[in-house]
Amino acid sequence: MHAVRRSLAALGVRTATGRDAVLAGLVAVASVALFLGVEHLVASEPGAAFGAGPGVEVLSTAERVAVLTVVVAQSACLVLRRRSSLACLALVVVGQVALLALLPSYVSFQAPATLVAAYSAGAYAPRRRGLLAAAAVAAVQTLLVFALGGASTLGTGGPAYAAQLLGLLLNALATYLGAALVGEYVATRRSLLAELRVRVQQAEREREALAARAVLEERGRMARELHDVAAHHLSGIVVQASAAERLVDADPQRAKESMRRIRAQGRETLDNLRLVVGLLRGSGAAEGNPQPTLDDVPALLDDARAAGAVVHDSTRGEPWDLSPAEQLTVYRVLQEALSNARRHGTGRAVEVRREYGPTGLVLTVRNAVPPGATAPEGPGPGHGVIGMSERAAMVGGTLAAGLLPDGAWRVRLTVPRHARVDHRGRTGDATDAPAPTAPEEAS
Repeated sequence: MHAVRRSLAALGVRTATGRDAVLAGLVAVASVALFLGVEHLVASEPGAAFGAGPGVEVLSTAERVAVLTVVVAQSACLVLRRRSSLACLALVVVGQVALLALLPSYVSFQAPATLVAAYSAGAYAPRRRGLLAAAAVAAVQTLLVFALGGASTLGTGGPAYAAQLLGLLLNALATYLGAALVGEYVATRRSLLAELRVRVQQAEREREALAARAVLEERGRMARELHDVAAHHLSGIVVQASAAERLVDADPQRAKESMRRIRAQGRETLDNLRLVVGLLRGSGAAEGNPQPTLDDVPALLDDARAAGAVVHDSTRGEPWDLSPAEQLTVYRVLQEALSNARRHGTGRAVEVRREYGPTGLVLTVRNAVPPGATAPEGPGPGHGVIGMSERAAMVGGTLAAGLLPDGAWRVRLTVPRHARVDHRGRTGDATDAPAPTAPEEAS
């Protein structure tokens, strides 16, 4: 079918109506040739079985021209088979009845156009309507043949009359309904294939959307990693550099110590950046570097103290295991909160508290903010609070950050405690090992 369409398109026939016109022309040529063959057969030796035979003039010249004109007109109606398939079927049946009226009683000719029109009704008419139309035109054709031909056509009467009438009806039903059923089958199959193509395209679009969303989420994760690493270490380097600048003349030894810390922190920053960039590139070398966990929190606090911050750390409740993603979230939020405290509350004490309760872990980082200092949610620090909130949401937790009535800045992360399965296969919930918690701090 596609090859035929390409061939017609090469000849300049590119529309459905143009293809139907070509089909109508081919059916007209085939119908004329078929009718002339039937007429020749009736006028030959085999025609004696139908009441004709050699030497019998089946049709006069005028009758033959009229029959061929009707056959060609029937075929021309096929141009309407897509735009108005039921009207096309009706016109073709009218032509078929005219043929039966023009032909002698011993000549029966079913024009090929009737089959094509019935097929088109099944293929292009609304569902089931084409079948009903095919059955209706079969009955109408049989009745019109009876009305035009009368008893001379069907027989003398009685059982023979009824048998011939029933035979004509069954023949018409088989012709029209059979072609219409084939057309409806083709239409159903075409509809299913079109629906399948739509589903495939939709699935492809959904897959592309999921892939694009995954890329955006991965980019966001990498951006958070870069921000956390750079903000923490670079803010420490800035503080250490400021201290070294003040101590160069007054205390050169302490200034050198500050410079050594700057160098060490710079190397650590480069290592962490290489890790994140390696993950972004997908290099295998980066896979060997572990992500931070809660075991690295003491070192993180020591780094903050080494940078000049006064950090008070406390833990309440009985610690329980967190997943690697949860531990990384707690570490990064603490890292970002310490960086913000160092940036906006230089020289002020920072209070870090971890509370392990029956429903979850609560991390609170609180520091005083000097009067007139820019709050961390302002334009200065960029997307720090947003990044912390996104990290908390990824593990099902919540994050609240803001100024308290006493002028202090507080970051509060809550990581829910999920049910876990122990090594014996028993599922334990958060209430299996309750731990005392301190009352919440007023915000």
